[in-house]
Formats: sequence, C-alpha cells, structure tokens
Amino acid sequence: MEITPKKVTNENSVSIIIESNRYGILWRNIDRLLLSKRSFREMEIPYILFKSPEDIKKEFIRGIADVTGSIGTGCRDQAGRHRVYISILNDNWKLPIQICNLLQSQPLYIPVNTIDWGHPNTRNGSLKDYNKGSKRAWAREHQLKVYAEYFERIGFRIIHKDEILKDLAEENRKNFPKRKPSLCKPLKKRIKKQRVPHPEEMSEKLPPELRGKHYNAYWQICLELGCTQEEDNLFKEV
Repeated sequence: MEITPKKVTNENSVSIIIESNRYGILWRNIDRLLLSKRSFREMEIPYILFKSPEDIKKEFIRGIADVTGSIGTGCRDQAGRHRVYISILNDNWKLPIQICNLLQSQPLYIPVNTIDWGHPNTRNGSLKDYNKGSKRAWAREHQLKVYAEYFERIGFRIIHKDEILKDLAEENRKNFPKRKPSLCKPLKKRIKKQRVPHPEEMSEKLPPELRGKHYNAYWQICLELGCTQEEDNLFKEV
C-alpha cells in the first residue's frame, strides 16, 4: 500500500501524518502541484488554480478559510461593517498576495478590503510597542480582510462559521445598503498618512524585497511583492 495515514496525539495537538513507502504517482503529482515546496514558509498557490473553474477556486479558498479564517463581531472595520479575516503566518510573504489575486480573479471578482501586513511600518508605525521594549511585536500573522457579504459567495465548510458569516453578511446589507463592491486597485490609491521610520525596517524577518525600505501604506507593500491591478496579469505564471 502506497499511503499509510497515522494519527499522532500530543498534549496540545493532534497530527495526521501520511507516510508513503515509495515515491509514486500520487506524491509526484502533489510535488508538481506544490512546485516542490516543503513547508508553510514557502507555500504558494499552484499556478494551475488561477486557470481553474470557479468551483475549484472557491473550494481551494474555502479550505484555507476553514483553517485560518475568522468571522465575528471583533472583525469589524471602524464603521462597524463586518469582515472575514484570513490569517497567514508571518514567515510567508507570498501567499497573501496570491490569495488576494485569486479572490479578485475572474470569475470570482471578490474584493479584498485590505491586507494587514505583519510589517513594522503597518503594525507598529508609531513605534509605541518598540519604545516599550517589544521589538518584534510587529512580526505577527498577515491578515487579508474581506467584507462578509462578499465572502458569502465562498462561505465556510465549518457549519458554525458559515452560520455566523450569513448572519453578519445580512447585517452588512441592512446597515450599509449603498456600499458597492470594488476591486482593490493599489495604483489608484493615495498616501493618507506619513509614518515615522522604524528601526526594524532592516530586520532579517523581512523578505529581501522589503528589507531596508520604508512604507506608508499597506498597498505599497503589496506592489513591492508583486500585486497587479491589471486583470490579465493575474494569470501570468511566476
């Protein structure tokens, strides 16, 4: 038998380990789809997914959201409009952009409200935590934020999450009836606030593309990491 699943129970977690007796067709296919990536730090969305039908795109995003997605009253924006948060561990700086591109690609066209990057300029732009001694307080997970009524088209497989999503999406439609969906287009945005330089801008925790640079807005980081607003470019192989 090529695949042997095994459950390992620890004090605070349960892991499912899949072992293979040989490098067969299944593992070759998985390896090809994952572009030979070996950990969450380098995980990327397989290029083929950007070319896939709508139902496959939805199922892929739903799988991510079931694990890392949050929905609840604590995910509101300043106006009180409810959002879904999709969290990605800080070490992976490619996946947030790719998830955003996939959400906004055709035929989904699901707008992303913002990406809250785990970057010193966005998470600790005022140096408040840094001055208190928390030098790396900024290096937390990245969060994609999507308004509930838009993410309802994706939904959750986890029943209680999906029920909360539907309730809060309906509340958004009731309280914000004039809000229309609009895809995030960084090149058309303006700088609203100048942030002070941060000592951690040179941190080795940052990827080479960002290290040593200063940013005043989240979308500047998006552009640096390869975001594009041109629809055709969402489907270029990288």
